[in-house]
Amino acid sequence: MKALVFKAIGEAVIEEIPDPRPGPNDVVVRVAATGICHTDLDILHGRYLASYPVVPGHEIAGTVVDKGRAVGGVEIGARIAVDPLIVCGQCAACRAGRPSLCEDLKAYGATSNGGFASFLSLDAGNVHDIGDLPFHVAALAEPFACVMHGIDRARVKPGMKALIFGAGPIGLMMMMALGARGLVDITVADIEETRLERAKSLGADAVVQAKGLEPGDLPGRFDVVVDCTGVPAVCERMPSFARDGATLLFFGVCPPGAKAGFAPFEIFRRELTLVGSHSLSNNIPDAVAVLKRLGSRAAALVSHRLPLEAVAEQLRSPVKGGTMKVQFEAGA
Repeated sequence: MKALVFKAIGEAVIEEIPDPRPGPNDVVVRVAATGICHTDLDILHGRYLASYPVVPGHEIAGTVVDKGRAVGGVEIGARIAVDPLIVCGQCAACRAGRPSLCEDLKAYGATSNGGFASFLSLDAGNVHDIGDLPFHVAALAEPFACVMHGIDRARVKPGMKALIFGAGPIGLMMMMALGARGLVDITVADIEETRLERAKSLGADAVVQAKGLEPGDLPGRFDVVVDCTGVPAVCERMPSFARDGATLLFFGVCPPGAKAGFAPFEIFRRELTLVGSHSLSNNIPDAVAVLKRLGSRAAALVSHRLPLEAVAEQLRSPVKGGTMKVQFEAGA
Protein backbone atom coordinates (compact mmCIF):
# COMPACT_ATOMS: atom_id res chain seq x y z
CA MET A 1 0.00 0.00 0.00
CA LYS A 2 1.02 3.63 -0.44
CA ALA A 3 1.90 5.53 2.75
CA LEU A 4 3.49 8.73 3.93
CA VAL A 5 6.51 7.73 5.99
CA PHE A 6 8.73 9.77 8.28
CA LYS A 7 12.03 8.00 7.59
CA ALA A 8 14.12 10.08 9.97
CA ILE A 9 14.08 13.53 11.53
CA GLY A 10 13.04 15.99 8.82
CA GLU A 11 12.59 13.31 6.12
CA ALA A 12 9.04 12.68 4.84
CA VAL A 13 8.49 10.47 1.77
CA ILE A 14 5.68 8.66 -0.03
CA GLU A 15 6.50 4.99 -0.51
CA GLU A 16 5.02 1.51 -0.83
CA ILE A 17 4.91 -0.48 2.41
CA PRO A 18 3.32 -3.89 3.16
CA ASP A 19 -0.40 -4.01 3.92
CA PRO A 20 -0.88 -4.52 7.66
CA ARG A 21 -2.18 -7.80 9.09
CA PRO A 22 -4.01 -8.00 12.41
CA GLY A 23 -2.55 -9.57 15.52
CA PRO A 24 -4.91 -11.60 17.76
CA ASN A 25 -6.27 -8.48 19.50
CA ASP A 26 -6.07 -6.12 16.53
CA VAL A 27 -8.33 -4.77 13.83
CA VAL A 28 -7.34 -3.52 10.39
CA VAL A 29 -8.96 -0.25 9.37
CA ARG A 30 -9.36 1.07 5.84
CA VAL A 31 -8.53 4.73 6.36
CA ALA A 32 -11.14 7.17 5.06
CA ALA A 33 -9.85 10.45 6.54
CA THR A 34 -6.90 11.55 8.67
CA GLY A 35 -6.34 15.10 9.86
CA ILE A 36 -3.06 16.99 9.92
CA CYS A 37 -2.08 18.23 13.38
CA HIS A 38 0.79 20.48 14.45
CA THR A 39 1.99 17.49 16.47
CA ASP A 40 2.74 15.75 13.16
CA LEU A 41 5.25 18.50 12.44
CA ASP A 42 6.75 18.10 15.91
CA ILE A 43 7.11 14.36 15.27
CA LEU A 44 8.68 14.99 11.86
CA HIS A 45 11.27 17.29 13.39
CA GLY A 46 11.98 15.16 16.46
CA ARG A 47 10.38 17.47 19.00
CA TYR A 48 7.77 15.08 20.39
CA LEU A 49 7.25 11.37 21.09
CA ALA A 50 8.58 9.75 17.92
CA SER A 51 10.37 6.70 16.58
CA TYR A 52 11.48 6.28 12.98
CA PRO A 53 10.53 5.12 10.46
CA VAL A 54 6.85 5.68 11.19
CA VAL A 55 3.64 6.44 9.31
CA PRO A 56 2.27 9.60 10.98
CA GLY A 57 -1.33 10.67 11.44
CA HIS A 58 -3.35 10.29 14.64
CA GLU A 59 -6.70 11.98 13.78
CA ILE A 60 -8.19 8.95 12.05
CA ALA A 61 -11.57 7.68 10.87
CA GLY A 62 -12.34 4.69 8.69
CA THR A 63 -13.90 1.23 8.36
CA VAL A 64 -12.89 -2.05 10.01
CA VAL A 65 -12.04 -4.57 7.26
CA ASP A 66 -10.30 -7.36 9.20
CA LYS A 67 -9.79 -8.46 12.79
CA GLY A 68 -7.77 -10.84 14.90
CA ARG A 69 -9.10 -14.12 16.26
CA ALA A 70 -9.41 -12.79 19.85
CA VAL A 71 -11.34 -9.63 18.98
CA GLY A 72 -14.90 -9.43 20.27
CA GLY A 73 -17.30 -6.52 20.22
CA VAL A 74 -15.96 -4.96 17.02
CA GLU A 75 -17.46 -6.15 13.76
CA ILE A 76 -16.04 -6.04 10.26
CA GLY A 77 -17.73 -3.14 8.50
CA ALA A 78 -17.86 -0.97 11.62
CA ARG A 79 -17.37 2.76 10.97
CA ILE A 80 -14.94 4.00 13.59
CA ALA A 81 -12.74 6.78 14.96
CA VAL A 82 -9.41 6.06 16.62
CA ASP A 83 -8.04 6.85 20.07
CA PRO A 84 -4.32 6.98 19.24
CA LEU A 85 -2.89 6.58 22.75
CA ILE A 86 -0.98 3.39 23.55
CA VAL A 87 -0.56 3.10 27.32
CA CYS A 88 1.07 0.61 29.63
CA GLY A 89 -1.97 0.16 31.90
CA GLN A 90 0.28 -0.51 34.89
CA CYS A 91 1.88 2.77 36.00
CA ALA A 92 0.42 5.03 38.68
CA ALA A 93 -1.13 7.38 36.08
CA CYS A 94 -2.82 4.52 34.21
CA ARG A 95 -4.12 3.03 37.44
CA ALA A 96 -5.53 6.45 38.33
CA GLY A 97 -7.38 6.64 35.00
CA ARG A 98 -5.09 9.30 33.50
CA PRO A 99 -3.79 7.75 30.26
CA SER A 100 -2.35 11.00 28.90
CA LEU A 101 0.21 10.90 31.74
CA CYS A 102 1.27 7.26 31.21
CA GLU A 103 4.92 6.84 32.17
CA ASP A 104 5.52 4.80 29.00
CA LEU A 105 3.21 6.71 26.66
CA LYS A 106 3.23 5.75 23.00
CA ALA A 107 0.81 6.53 20.18
CA TYR A 108 -0.36 5.47 16.74
CA GLY A 109 1.05 8.01 14.32
CA ALA A 110 4.06 8.68 16.54
CA THR A 111 5.69 5.48 17.77
CA SER A 112 3.52 3.04 15.75
CA ASN A 113 2.13 3.47 12.25
CA GLY A 114 -0.79 5.87 11.93
CA GLY A 115 -3.36 7.06 9.45
CA PHE A 116 -1.51 8.61 6.50
CA ALA A 117 -1.83 5.32 4.61
CA SER A 118 -4.51 3.19 2.98
CA PHE A 119 -4.77 0.79 5.93
CA LEU A 120 -3.89 0.76 9.63
CA SER A 121 -3.64 -2.11 12.12
CA LEU A 122 -4.26 -1.26 15.77
CA ASP A 123 -5.56 -2.67 19.02
CA ALA A 124 -9.32 -3.20 18.91
CA GLY A 125 -9.68 -1.29 22.19
CA ASN A 126 -8.58 1.86 20.41
CA VAL A 127 -11.51 2.07 17.98
CA HIS A 128 -14.88 3.66 18.70
CA ASP A 129 -18.12 3.51 16.75
CA ILE A 130 -19.18 6.68 14.89
CA GLY A 131 -22.53 5.53 13.53
CA ASP A 132 -23.46 7.50 10.42
CA LEU A 133 -21.17 10.46 11.15
CA PRO A 134 -19.37 11.50 7.92
CA PHE A 135 -15.76 10.33 7.95
CA HIS A 136 -14.27 13.81 7.51
CA VAL A 137 -16.22 14.95 10.58
CA ALA A 138 -15.38 11.78 12.53
CA ALA A 139 -11.68 12.46 11.93
CA LEU A 140 -12.18 15.52 14.16
CA ALA A 141 -13.01 13.22 17.09
CA GLU A 142 -9.42 13.02 18.32
CA PRO A 143 -8.77 16.79 18.50
CA PHE A 144 -12.27 17.31 19.91
CA ALA A 145 -11.51 14.67 22.55
CA CYS A 146 -8.38 16.62 23.49
CA VAL A 147 -10.49 19.76 23.83
CA MET A 148 -13.11 17.95 25.91
CA HIS A 149 -10.36 16.66 28.20
CA GLY A 150 -9.13 20.23 28.71
CA ILE A 151 -12.63 21.40 29.52
CA ASP A 152 -13.09 18.56 31.98
CA ARG A 153 -9.75 19.47 33.59
CA ALA A 154 -10.99 23.07 33.97
CA ARG A 155 -14.22 21.85 35.64
CA VAL A 156 -16.44 24.26 33.76
CA LYS A 157 -20.09 24.62 34.68
CA PRO A 158 -23.11 25.88 32.73
CA GLY A 159 -23.51 29.63 33.05
CA MET A 160 -19.80 30.39 33.26
CA LYS A 161 -18.35 33.18 31.15
CA ALA A 162 -15.33 32.23 28.99
CA LEU A 163 -12.62 34.02 27.01
CA ILE A 164 -10.62 32.07 24.41
CA PHE A 165 -7.39 33.39 22.94
CA GLY A 166 -6.95 31.98 19.44
CA ALA A 167 -9.53 31.39 16.69
CA GLY A 168 -7.72 28.74 14.71
CA PRO A 169 -9.22 25.26 14.40
CA ILE A 170 -8.46 24.34 18.01
CA GLY A 171 -9.78 27.63 19.38
CA LEU A 172 -13.01 27.13 17.42
CA MET A 173 -13.30 23.56 18.69
CA MET A 174 -12.82 24.89 22.21
CA MET A 175 -15.57 27.44 21.60
CA MET A 176 -17.97 24.78 20.30
CA ALA A 177 -17.13 22.33 23.07
CA LEU A 178 -17.64 24.94 25.80
CA GLY A 179 -21.02 25.66 24.26
CA ALA A 180 -21.80 21.95 24.36
CA ARG A 181 -20.99 22.03 28.08
CA GLY A 182 -23.61 24.71 28.62
CA LEU A 183 -21.64 27.96 28.50
CA VAL A 184 -23.65 30.70 26.81
CA ASP A 185 -21.26 33.67 27.07
CA ILE A 186 -18.11 32.86 25.09
CA THR A 187 -15.78 35.54 23.73
CA VAL A 188 -13.05 34.69 21.20
CA ALA A 189 -9.97 36.88 20.68
CA ASP A 190 -7.57 36.74 17.73
CA ILE A 191 -5.37 39.07 15.70
CA GLU A 192 -6.75 37.93 12.31
CA GLU A 193 -10.06 39.49 11.31
CA THR A 194 -10.98 36.61 8.98
CA ARG A 195 -10.66 34.19 11.90
CA LEU A 196 -12.82 36.41 14.08
CA GLU A 197 -15.47 36.54 11.35
CA ARG A 198 -15.42 32.75 11.15
CA ALA A 199 -15.69 32.43 14.94
CA LYS A 200 -18.74 34.69 14.94
CA SER A 201 -20.37 32.73 12.12
CA LEU A 202 -19.79 29.46 13.98
CA GLY A 203 -21.38 30.60 17.22
CA ALA A 204 -19.11 32.86 19.28
CA ASP A 205 -21.21 35.15 21.46
CA ALA A 206 -18.62 37.91 20.96
CA VAL A 207 -15.34 38.35 19.12
CA VAL A 208 -12.58 40.85 19.84
CA GLN A 209 -9.34 41.98 18.23
CA ALA A 210 -6.53 40.61 20.41
CA LYS A 211 -3.83 43.05 19.31
CA GLY A 212 -3.50 45.66 22.04
CA LEU A 213 -6.41 44.18 23.97
CA GLU A 214 -6.77 45.35 27.58
CA PRO A 215 -9.16 44.08 30.26
CA GLY A 216 -10.99 47.40 30.23
CA ASP A 217 -11.89 46.86 26.57
CA LEU A 218 -14.19 44.02 27.57
CA PRO A 219 -17.45 44.03 29.55
CA GLY A 220 -16.18 42.46 32.75
CA ARG A 221 -13.86 39.58 33.48
CA PHE A 222 -14.17 35.86 32.92
CA ASP A 223 -14.68 32.65 34.89
CA VAL A 224 -12.54 30.67 32.45
CA VAL A 225 -9.69 32.05 30.33
CA VAL A 226 -8.25 29.66 27.75
CA ASP A 227 -5.09 29.91 25.69
CA CYS A 228 -5.28 28.19 22.31
CA THR A 229 -2.35 30.07 20.77
CA GLY A 230 0.73 28.56 22.39
CA VAL A 231 2.21 32.08 22.59
CA PRO A 232 3.93 32.71 25.95
CA ALA A 233 3.20 36.45 25.83
CA VAL A 234 -0.50 35.66 25.60
CA CYS A 235 -0.30 33.14 28.44
CA GLU A 236 1.26 35.54 30.89
CA ARG A 237 -1.52 38.09 30.35
CA MET A 238 -4.32 35.63 31.07
CA PRO A 239 -4.70 36.51 34.79
CA SER A 240 -5.55 40.12 33.96
CA PHE A 241 -8.70 38.98 32.11
CA ALA A 242 -9.82 36.58 34.83
CA ARG A 243 -12.26 37.10 37.66
CA ASP A 244 -11.14 36.36 41.19
CA GLY A 245 -11.48 32.62 41.67
CA ALA A 246 -11.27 31.93 37.93
CA THR A 247 -9.56 29.08 36.08
CA LEU A 248 -6.81 29.61 33.51
CA LEU A 249 -6.59 26.73 31.02
CA PHE A 250 -3.28 26.34 29.19
CA PHE A 251 -4.27 24.36 26.10
CA GLY A 252 -2.06 25.83 23.37
CA VAL A 253 1.37 24.21 23.02
CA CYS A 254 4.11 26.70 23.86
CA PRO A 255 7.70 25.94 22.83
CA PRO A 256 9.20 23.60 25.47
CA GLY A 257 11.83 26.05 26.66
CA ALA A 258 9.58 29.14 26.71
CA LYS A 259 8.83 30.96 29.96
CA ALA A 260 5.86 33.08 31.03
CA GLY A 261 5.92 35.37 34.04
CA PHE A 262 3.23 35.46 36.75
CA ALA A 263 3.05 37.18 40.10
CA PRO A 264 2.67 34.33 42.63
CA PHE A 265 1.02 36.73 45.09
CA GLU A 266 -1.71 37.45 42.54
CA ILE A 267 -2.41 33.73 42.04
CA PHE A 268 -2.51 33.32 45.84
CA ARG A 269 -4.58 36.37 46.69
CA ARG A 270 -7.11 35.99 43.88
CA GLU A 271 -7.36 32.21 44.26
CA LEU A 272 -6.72 31.61 40.58
CA THR A 273 -6.48 28.02 39.36
CA LEU A 274 -3.88 27.23 36.68
CA VAL A 275 -4.68 24.09 34.68
CA GLY A 276 -2.65 22.27 32.05
CA SER A 277 -4.14 19.79 29.61
CA HIS A 278 -2.25 17.25 27.51
CA SER A 279 -3.80 15.00 24.89
CA LEU A 280 -7.04 13.09 25.51
CA SER A 281 -8.35 10.82 28.24
CA ASN A 282 -10.68 7.99 27.15
CA ASN A 283 -13.18 10.51 25.78
CA ILE A 284 -13.51 9.76 22.06
CA PRO A 285 -17.16 8.65 22.64
CA ASP A 286 -17.87 12.00 24.31
CA ALA A 287 -16.29 13.82 21.36
CA VAL A 288 -18.30 11.78 18.84
CA ALA A 289 -21.51 12.64 20.68
CA VAL A 290 -20.65 16.36 20.58
CA LEU A 291 -19.78 16.19 16.86
CA LYS A 292 -23.14 14.59 16.12
CA ARG A 293 -24.94 17.45 17.88
CA LEU A 294 -22.84 20.10 16.12
CA GLY A 295 -23.57 18.75 12.63
CA SER A 296 -22.67 21.21 9.88
CA ARG A 297 -20.90 23.56 12.31
CA ALA A 298 -18.29 20.87 12.93
CA ALA A 299 -18.01 20.05 9.22
CA ALA A 300 -17.20 23.72 8.56
CA LEU A 301 -13.92 23.29 10.44
CA VAL A 302 -12.51 21.19 7.60
CA SER A 303 -11.21 23.44 4.83
CA HIS A 304 -9.11 21.04 2.70
CA ARG A 305 -9.42 17.30 1.91
CA LEU A 306 -6.29 16.24 0.04
CA PRO A 307 -4.60 13.22 -1.56
CA LEU A 308 -1.57 11.75 0.17
CA GLU A 309 0.98 13.53 -2.05
CA ALA A 310 -0.52 16.92 -1.21
CA VAL A 311 -0.52 16.06 2.51
CA ALA A 312 3.18 15.22 2.29
CA GLU A 313 3.88 18.59 0.69
CA GLN A 314 1.78 20.35 3.32
CA LEU A 315 3.90 18.75 6.05
CA ARG A 316 7.17 19.57 4.30
CA SER A 317 6.19 23.20 3.64
CA PRO A 318 3.12 24.17 5.70
CA VAL A 319 0.84 26.76 4.12
CA LYS A 320 0.18 29.60 6.55
CA GLY A 321 -3.14 31.42 6.53
CA GLY A 322 -6.39 30.56 4.84
CA THR A 323 -6.64 26.99 6.09
CA MET A 324 -8.60 25.35 8.85
CA LYS A 325 -8.34 21.59 9.39
CA VAL A 326 -6.52 19.95 6.49
CA GLN A 327 -7.14 16.21 6.01
CA PHE A 328 -5.92 13.28 3.99
CA GLU A 329 -8.97 11.79 2.28
CA ALA A 330 -8.74 8.37 0.66
CA GLY A 331 -9.69 8.75 -2.99
CA ALA A 332 -9.16 12.53 -3.03
